[in-house]
Amino acid sequence: MTRILPTALVMGVIVGLFVAAYMNIFNVPVMEWAIALEGCDIERAGCAEQLVAAEDEEPLPLSFLTSLGGQRIGMTIGLAVVGILYAAIFTGLYHLMRHATPGWNPWAWAAVAGLLGFWGVSMYTQIKFPLNPPGIGDEGTLLARQGFQFLFIAVSAVSVCLVVYGVGLINRSSAGSGRWLRYAGIGLAYAVVALLLAFAIPSVRDAAPDWLPPELTIMFRTFTAGGHLILWMGIAFATIGYRYYRERDVHAYPQAGGPAHATAG
Repeated sequence: MTRILPTALVMGVIVGLFVAAYMNIFNVPVMEWAIALEGCDIERAGCAEQLVAAEDEEPLPLSFLTSLGGQRIGMTIGLAVVGILYAAIFTGLYHLMRHATPGWNPWAWAAVAGLLGFWGVSMYTQIKFPLNPPGIGDEGTLLARQGFQFLFIAVSAVSVCLVVYGVGLINRSSAGSGRWLRYAGIGLAYAVVALLLAFAIPSVRDAAPDWLPPELTIMFRTFTAGGHLILWMGIAFATIGYRYYRERDVHAYPQAGGPAHATAG
């Protein structure tokens, strides 16, 4: 499929907005819960009593109907932008997969590219830098945390791309049992780089406050990881699905698009 980047970028925005809706439904209430707990200046037991006492005056902050207003809008815009960035990375991985495994079909290329992007950019980063709800953490270390995260993401993404590129070189240059040894060598090399990356880059983790329940953190991290998985795979399958849909129309009505638009690859 030729020139999938424009389609992928559009799908990145659309899927990003869909994931924003998912986050607003599932993750924002968890954020509200954290904000409510953070805003209490008394002991945890007293905080719970304070929230219960306020129930008659207004909805509890952990209610699914409560809105953070600007925070929700900011999340929606941010995920649309992230969708564009992920779409660009997916396009690069897709074309690397296409050249590395020419015998596969576009759906397989898209699925593997999406999963590799999710691992290299999102999941491995969240393992190294465990997420906390907004507002949790020392503001003095925010710049350092973000800088190290960006460096980690960049090196991790490049490492994944090099693995796919290396697989392509092996597929084009060798056959038989020696190929599997080279695959194993690439896998071992990636494992070494991933471990070095995990230990070489400081994590700059802020200790969770005593009032933060473990289940709140688990929920926040799980919903966030799920949203990233949906974003990556949504971009992958929506992009390829739309291209197939367009090419089907071109084949059905060649006078409208012409043969130039029906090229697959």
